[in-house]
Amino acid sequence: MRAIAIFSPSRRSGKSWLTIALGRSLARSGWRVAPFQSQTEITQESYRINSLAEISQSAAWQAWAAQIPPTTGLNPVLLKAHHPADQSQASFQLLIQGRGIGTVSRTDYYQNYYEITRPLIRECLGQLQQDYDILLCDTYRHGLYYPIDADSDQNFELLKNLQPSTVGILLLDCKNEGELNQLWGLWQRLSPENRQLIRGIVLNQWQGDRPAADQVTQWITAQIQRPVLGYLPPLRDLAFSPSSALTFQKTDENLPQNKLRVQVLTLPHFQDYLEFDPLRSEPSLQLEFIDPTEPLGYPDAVIIPPTNQAIADLEQLQKYSYPQQLQDYLQAGGTILGIGNGATLCSQNLRLPNGKRQRALGLMPFEGQIQEATNVFLPQEEIISLFPWPTLLLKGRPLPWELLNYNLKSGYRQLFKTNNLGIINQNQSIWAIYLQGLFNNGPWRRFWLNTLRHKRGLTSLPTGIADFHECREMILETLANHIEQYLDLDFLLTEVKK
Repeated sequence: MRAIAIFSPSRRSGKSWLTIALGRSLARSGWRVAPFQSQTEITQESYRINSLAEISQSAAWQAWAAQIPPTTGLNPVLLKAHHPADQSQASFQLLIQGRGIGTVSRTDYYQNYYEITRPLIRECLGQLQQDYDILLCDTYRHGLYYPIDADSDQNFELLKNLQPSTVGILLLDCKNEGELNQLWGLWQRLSPENRQLIRGIVLNQWQGDRPAADQVTQWITAQIQRPVLGYLPPLRDLAFSPSSALTFQKTDENLPQNKLRVQVLTLPHFQDYLEFDPLRSEPSLQLEFIDPTEPLGYPDAVIIPPTNQAIADLEQLQKYSYPQQLQDYLQAGGTILGIGNGATLCSQNLRLPNGKRQRALGLMPFEGQIQEATNVFLPQEEIISLFPWPTLLLKGRPLPWELLNYNLKSGYRQLFKTNNLGIINQNQSIWAIYLQGLFNNGPWRRFWLNTLRHKRGLTSLPTGIADFHECREMILETLANHIEQYLDLDFLLTEVKK
């Protein structure tokens, strides 16, 4: 097991995106790579793996870059910014292995919780050592940036235990100038032992010319006695932030009054949050995950997702009067989209395995039947849509059709040329869809969002976009290409192999 750790004397220097780019570059060269954020402090939305676990958005990006699934083992400790109205000092929700355990201040965490989380961090680190060739450490410790703190950065102490020793990179942010002063100040604070971990310097957001770069290289080589591994210019044609969800393009439609609100009911046995990553990526959309214990309100659309235990989750919805809330919402002009057995729950009644019938949500005039959960996945198919735009080619995995008395006289029409994959009512307020991965299809997703936007009198979004996973892969490949052009990866890998 080898480890590469990226340090920086300043915040927002680009450590996370460089870890992402390195991860993809190494992974496509055949290395088994794992990113690692021992602890992360975030001010924006986290990435929800499932109903019980969250990690930072940047940790998820790093996992995708390394071509491995996001897990809490890659980011065992997360501090989410929390700003109560009655507190002037910033506080954080503390999540350990993705689960919230309470609210703390930054000082409180380091004084009272860090010693508790340290064994977990070491355990996750040890497991990754066994499973991967290279560990990429996106380091964190707020004290590293403050000269009044001692040289006691936890990352150094943590990484010293790795065998063989870690290859450290110091990343300098040139965007606001003063990068050499930051480097010199940090270097003076580091102990000789910690300096040994640093093998090279990388300058990010560099916009100087060749003579200026030669001057900087000479100074760093003479004063720090470490090589400069590269000058990374800004990414000019790519709007990308590892701390937020993927956006397909820059947009002016980011004002609250121009954003759609779509709510996903987080049923107790709903797990597939990945299904909604494409919606989370839309800059003109505010996607909310709402617990059935909360009142519904009046968003632009409500999504009822598939669930592992439909009957139990239906009873939860009935307990909190959701059948009536959803019916009132429809009558007020709302839109409901159900997926898989989430769509079946919208039917009038459910036929149970014992032959009895149970009242469902009562939104569609059909009878439904819930099929037993299975681990068998049907292959992905190419399908042609009829709504919201005809003859649109898309891909998805069919889900079991569970509506028993559907007929054309009901006023519902087929959504796709392939029957029994989805239906829609006459005024397009109810969408019942039996297709997994539907929102991954960029043009279909945009056409559906445009039907919601037109209800609000908003302009249409462009529909000629790539599918979500293709777009994400394009970004990751672009980042890897960028560093391979400007970074001395041969030197870095030589150091790693020592």
